[in-house]
Amino acid sequence: MVSAVIFDLDGVLIDSEALQLAAWEQYVARFAQRLPRELLPRLFGRRLADAARIIVAELALPVSPERAAQERDELFLASLPGNVRPMPGAHDLIAALRARGIPLGLATSGHQRYVRLVLDELGLDDAFSVLVTGDDVARGKPAPDCYVLAAARLGSSPGSCVAIEDAPLGVAAARAAGLRCLAVPNDHTRHLDGFAAADAILPGLDAVLPWLESNGWFS
Repeated sequence: MVSAVIFDLDGVLIDSEALQLAAWEQYVARFAQRLPRELLPRLFGRRLADAARIIVAELALPVSPERAAQERDELFLASLPGNVRPMPGAHDLIAALRARGIPLGLATSGHQRYVRLVLDELGLDDAFSVLVTGDDVARGKPAPDCYVLAAARLGSSPGSCVAIEDAPLGVAAARAAGLRCLAVPNDHTRHLDGFAAADAILPGLDAVLPWLESNGWFS
């Protein structure tokens, strides 16, 4: 039986990945570069600092990863007001789980300032018992650290928690932490390899609760 549900944020609850990519495109254009499509599987689900290291190295940008992360973050945060949208079914799923008394956690690669901003904008600032951001762990996804910490803060064993993820790196992080995992890919991630490690691949958030019920994970 599932004792807690732990959500990823970007691409699962918030339709933000297009904004994330647009900010990187805008940033690398300063150096007359374009973001290679083949890099995307290595970026989805990673912390900003980790993505910046990859992009600076692959494109040989004449800046430090730390500076690239900071400057790109300024572009991204400036693009958010008025453009943050929930993924279809996000509010309904959270409300249904809370109505059942299921503890909810968030385990995201996003940094705390960003996470607080978007949760407040979407009215989800009180939805989660536990928030784990990329600032809280030494290693970002696909390392298991964020899910290990979220389960511990919820007071649950990892094996009794289920993660909801949209990207293979997130699925890998959840499984490495010992969680069960449901993958809900989106338009940016569904073509990627690596979802086979999930317990199931679902078409949308509206399919999560019926799947959990029909497979006996909830009473």
